[in-house]
Amino acid sequence: MLTELEGAILAEVSYRGRQTTFQVRKSFADSPSLEWKGSAGAVYAAVNRLHKAGMLSTHATGDRRATKLLSVTPAGRTAMMEWACDPHRAISTGIDPFRIRSGIWLQLSASRRYKALTTVREAAQRDLQALQNYARKKDTIERASVDLAARLQQMRIHWIDECLKTFAEH
Repeated sequence: MLTELEGAILAEVSYRGRQTTFQVRKSFADSPSLEWKGSAGAVYAAVNRLHKAGMLSTHATGDRRATKLLSVTPAGRTAMMEWACDPHRAISTGIDPFRIRSGIWLQLSASRRYKALTTVREAAQRDLQALQNYARKKDTIERASVDLAARLQQMRIHWIDECLKTFAEH
């Protein structure tokens, strides 16, 4: 069973074409998601695991740097499709830093809660704008995932607005 990182690596190589491990790592490092940015260092080990498992193959370019391009093997494509279509893993709410903190914010004193929620709302609004700008420069595949991230931020902003309204009424 593939990890989320391994599945994402196979998807990256499959949909972006032949890339070096460095280019794959860079795509994770450039991601708007902090969790994927944090995974950038783990890409090399995951690529090695996928290669040893026969899911990625390498092709030498013949340059002086001994650059190797990655491609997804038929076994890798099958594993990626099984990973992508696993409904239980696809709908997992996963680790969500906002969701984990939400109950704590509601326990704060009124003034501290207001400050925390408005600060988080401002950060979510900035991130939403950054996501929208980022999506403009990306292909259809990347725009789909960025669109979902933007919608998540919009929902978070809406939740905060409801909380702030509720607390203002009391």
